[in-house]
Amino acid sequence: MLPSTIVRALTTPAFEPDHFTATQWSTAEDKAKFANALMKFIAQEFPRQSFSKTLYQRLSNTFGHIAHYNIDGYYSTFFERDAGKVVFLDQTLRWRCYGDPTYTFCDVERAVQRRLRAANVIEVFRMREADATRKRELDILARLQAKYGADRESPSSSPQTSPSQADLFAT
Repeated sequence: MLPSTIVRALTTPAFEPDHFTATQWSTAEDKAKFANALMKFIAQEFPRQSFSKTLYQRLSNTFGHIAHYNIDGYYSTFFERDAGKVVFLDQTLRWRCYGDPTYTFCDVERAVQRRLRAANVIEVFRMREADATRKRELDILARLQAKYGADRESPSSSPQTSPSQADLFAT
């Protein structure tokens, strides 16, 4: 669970329509609704049940993200593991927010980036991923030590007892 300070930084205050410019296809209210839904989705740590078709369709057209063929592929790519969440947040934060807000959601993208930077939420997921990697590696080490013995010399430091490759291929 994200710390409450980060959750508040992401969701408070709510984005209001007067923060955004309407486009020909989307109202300022639509933009505020998307921004708030995205912040809530991130603050709740990307729950699958909150990843609606509406959120997916807009998100796959912002921040340089692509659709990944369908909602399930997009979700599994970015939100099932902390590593994917880091990739998603990093891409979201690095996006240059091209365009004119009367034609694009660039004003929403900039506002979301400001919130994400202020909350520093990416660091939480980077730390979680680092912890998970360390745990996986320590598990591998423990299995290898159990298999080969923790106090044994490494094979590369022990004298060679089998024929070398040169010996095997000598004619």
